[in-house]
Amino acid sequence: MEVSIQDDFLSEENFNALRDLISSEDFPWFFHSKLDYDDYDEGPPEPGFFVHNAYKDNSPNSPFYNSHFLPILQALDVASLLRIKVNLNPRLPEAYSGMFHVDNNSFPEHIVAKCLASIFYINTCNGYTELKDGTKIESVANRVVSFPLNTEHRTVTQTDEQTRLLINFNYIRRSLLYLEKETFANVPPSQNITPI
Repeated sequence: MEVSIQDDFLSEENFNALRDLISSEDFPWFFHSKLDYDDYDEGPPEPGFFVHNAYKDNSPNSPFYNSHFLPILQALDVASLLRIKVNLNPRLPEAYSGMFHVDNNSFPEHIVAKCLASIFYINTCNGYTELKDGTKIESVANRVVSFPLNTEHRTVTQTDEQTRLLINFNYIRRSLLYLEKETFANVPPSQNITPI
């Protein structure tokens, strides 16, 4: 699968409900001092960002999982989840470019090669996602970009809007799970992939 971009991904009703929830003052956020992964220590100090882990370690980790995230999982044709992480980047005076990375690199390569990453943008701003090959995906509200999980990518923060809001999904698409069961047959228990 190559890079896929879909605009107006959710219905207006589902999108507005999700946007209003994530944008509300009552939505729980947790600060991470590093924008990049902990094993990247080079470079200048990082600005940090806020995270809400909606699905982690094979189970829902958010009170909003059933009420607000299931419509996206259905639209993405998700069979099995690895992670759902909601990100908030505060506005900076100058754009900050994170390190290129792959999500969920703790799984064996033959598993990661069959999984997808999808980024769902909650608001429109001049921040973007950049792939290692130079492709730039603009942050546009109700847009989703999908690519193989082993694709190197990075965040470039915004300078216009107060926040950049997005949801990062790591998963196996239903069609891949059933077509390639043998690929997932010998996954160690510590890296169990649980169908939703």
